[in-house]
Amino acid sequence: MISITLYGGANEIGGSKILLEDKDAKIYLDFGEPFGFGEDYFYDWLKPRKVNGLEVYFELGLMPKIKKIYNEKHLELTDLKYEKPDIDAVFISHSHSDHTGHLKFLDEIIPVYLGHGTKAVMDAYKHLYPQFTDHGKHEAIHTFKSGDKIKVKHLTIEPIHVEHSVPGAYGFIIHTSKGPLVYTGDFRMHGPKASMTKEFIEKASLCNPYAMLCEGTRMTPDAEHNYTEKEVEERASSIIKDSKGLVLAYFAMTNVDRFMSFYHAAVKNNRILVVDTRLAYILDCFKEKISALPDVFSDENIRVYYRLSKSCTFCDKDYYPWEREYFSKKITYEEINKNPLKYVIHSGFNKLMELIYLKPENADFIYSSSEHFLEGEDNEEMRTVLENWMGHFNIKFHKTHCSGHASKNDLVGAIKKINPNILIPVHTQNSEEFKKHHSNVIIPEKGKRIEI
Repeated sequence: MISITLYGGANEIGGSKILLEDKDAKIYLDFGEPFGFGEDYFYDWLKPRKVNGLEVYFELGLMPKIKKIYNEKHLELTDLKYEKPDIDAVFISHSHSDHTGHLKFLDEIIPVYLGHGTKAVMDAYKHLYPQFTDHGKHEAIHTFKSGDKIKVKHLTIEPIHVEHSVPGAYGFIIHTSKGPLVYTGDFRMHGPKASMTKEFIEKASLCNPYAMLCEGTRMTPDAEHNYTEKEVEERASSIIKDSKGLVLAYFAMTNVDRFMSFYHAAVKNNRILVVDTRLAYILDCFKEKISALPDVFSDENIRVYYRLSKSCTFCDKDYYPWEREYFSKKITYEEINKNPLKYVIHSGFNKLMELIYLKPENADFIYSSSEHFLEGEDNEEMRTVLENWMGHFNIKFHKTHCSGHASKNDLVGAIKKINPNILIPVHTQNSEEFKKHHSNVIIPEKGKRIEI
C-alpha cells in the first residue's frame, strides 16, 4: 500500500511537507516553513529562543509531532522521545523557504537531496546572511541535475527541471511499486525558460502516472491575465524611457529572470544597472551555472554600489573582505548624483536610507515582486513607511510583476496533458477548483493519511 501525508501545503500556499510511504520506503518531498509562520503568537522580540528547540512549536501546534524525524537537540525540552530516524531521504524541489525552511529541525543523519542550483542559492544566502539563515546540520547532502535517476530502496526518483522564479527548481517523477507518481513542485510557463517546464510535462505524460501532486497557487475560480516575463521587461523599459530622473527598482535577488529583464530594460535605454555588493555576489555565484548572466567584473553595463560606512571615506577597510572584490566596479552616491539619468539602481525597503544621500529629483521607483509582500494585510506598517519615503522625495511609484507560478489555464493544460489517474492538489487555497478539471481529485487534509 502506498500512502501520502501532507504535514504542510494542504489547502494552503507554502509550508510544503509531503510524506510518501511505499512498503518500507519513506521519503519527504520538501520540508518547508509556512508563510506567516508563528505570527499569531510571536511578535518583534517575542520569539522562541534556540535553546527551546521544538518545545514552543509543539506547545502551540505549529510543528507536527512526528516520531523518528527530528534532531535530538531540538527534542531535549519536549515530551517527544528521540528515536533513530526511519526516513530514508528528503527531496527538495527548490530553495524558497516555504519548501526548505524547516530543514533545520531534521535529524542530521537523514540524507537530503537537492538540485545543484538550489544548493548554490542556499550557500549564497548562508554566506551573506549567516545570522538569518539556518538550514540545519546534515551529514549527507546530495546534489542532482535534470535527468538523474536516484535510487532510494526500491524507489527511483527522477528530477526534471522546471521554470520558477528562482534557479534550480525541479519537479519529480517517482517510480513506486504501484507505478509512477508525479510531483510538480512550483512551476510556471510564461518566462524565458518555459521549455524546461514543457519538458517536465512531456516526460510526466509519457510515464502514464497513476497519481499527481500538483501545485495550484493560481488555481483561482476566475482566470486572471497571465502577465509574462516579457511584458515585465517591456513595462520596465517603458518606465525607464519616460523617466526624467533616477530610476530605482526592487526585485528578489535570486530571481534571475527578473534581473535579466531589468538588465535588458536598462541597457536598451542607455542606462547602467547598479547593484549592491550582495546582489553582485549572488550573480557571481550563479555565473558558472547560468551562462546567460552578465559578468559583474567585465560588463560595462553593471556597476556595484557601495554604501557610506564607518570612516565615511569609502576605504576598503569599511567593507567585508568579500565585498572588496568588487572595488573595480565601485560606484557611490557621489558619482550617481552627477548624472542620475544614467542609472537604474536595484533598491528595496532596507535600502531606503540611501535616498538621503542620493537626493533624487523626478525619480521613479519600480516595484517588481509578489504583491503579497507589498499589499498583504500584515504589511500595512511597512507599506506606510515605504509610502512616506516615496512621498517625501516625490518619487513616482510603479508596479510591474509576473508570478513565479503557472496560470490557471497553464495548470489546466498540464493536468490534461499529464492525465494522472488520481490528482492531489497541493500548495493551493482552492483545492475544490481542481474538481472542475479532473474526474478523480483527492483533496488532502493536513496530517491525514491518503492511501492510494
